[in-house]
Amino acid sequence: MADKLHPLEFLIGTWTGRGKGFYPTIPSFEFFEELTFTKDPAGRPVVAYSQKTRRAIPGGEGQTVPVPGPPLHAEAGFIRLPGWSNETCELVLSQPTGVASIEVGSIKGTTIDWETTGIVRSPSAKAPHTTHFTRKWVINPEEKTFSYEFSMATENTPLTRHLEVHLNKV
Repeated sequence: MADKLHPLEFLIGTWTGRGKGFYPTIPSFEFFEELTFTKDPAGRPVVAYSQKTRRAIPGGEGQTVPVPGPPLHAEAGFIRLPGWSNETCELVLSQPTGVASIEVGSIKGTTIDWETTGIVRSPSAKAPHTTHFTRKWVINPEEKTFSYEFSMATENTPLTRHLEVHLNKV
């Protein structure tokens, strides 16, 4: 594999930007986000993934542009490429909320559509519990942009769009 381009080369690096969140059971909100993707230093078909968000809060006195505020969410894990596939991948994640998940992704060019295949929770994970989610990642390597939508279902709410995010490569 050392001679070939990594199938997820278009993801590698750090991406930052802003997003909007909404869901039927909570007030809408805005946030800042940072995603980092790192190739495995041993050359295995794995990419480390980390994500963190901060709530957008009003800037200083007289400013209308939001600034990063307190942390909102974080998750970390790995993207696995079974057999160095350039068509299918797996996202193995954990969150500090006590949720861990497995998602399977379908790679089409520089777009990845993700869907959960399994979610487990710690005994203290807060209800209502998430039961399913999907992600659609769209990367434009030429413009160095990364946009995604995230939808989720809980025990009380059917699969509903929850986040829209627009990032730029740092």
